[in-house]
Amino acid sequence: MKFNAKKDTTYRVLVWGSALLFLGISVGLFVPIYNKAGLAASLIVGLLFGISGLIILWFWYSTYYILTDDTLIINLGPFKRKIALHAIKKIEKTNTQLASVALAKERYYLYYNANDYTIIAPENINKFVQIIDDKISHSVQFIK
Repeated sequence: MKFNAKKDTTYRVLVWGSALLFLGISVGLFVPIYNKAGLAASLIVGLLFGISGLIILWFWYSTYYILTDDTLIINLGPFKRKIALHAIKKIEKTNTQLASVALAKERYYLYYNANDYTIIAPENINKFVQIIDDKISHSVQFIK
């Protein structure tokens, strides 16, 4: 089952603002009149800014979580992480704003294995935890 990442207004403004800024700079640098470095430098730097803007949008549109029968797949743009469902020990709400696979202020630590964790923010956390509990033999500790 696929769970989209929860996306709140703060991150929406931050991500879209950054992407549009990079894409705008990219378009502006393609006009060599504004840059005394020349056409080649304008094109190269403009292309780098354009690619950066597109990568930011790629992260925005391809962040999601997939629960299979035995695995949690976390997708963030070109990056994927697989976590065995039986290794998940606890899911706990946090207010940390560390960089993570979460696009919302409402975030959760997902503890797995002995000392590993990641930060997630699925749209429907209650259903997410319920499905994990249904698929594994032990109950996952869920702290709101």
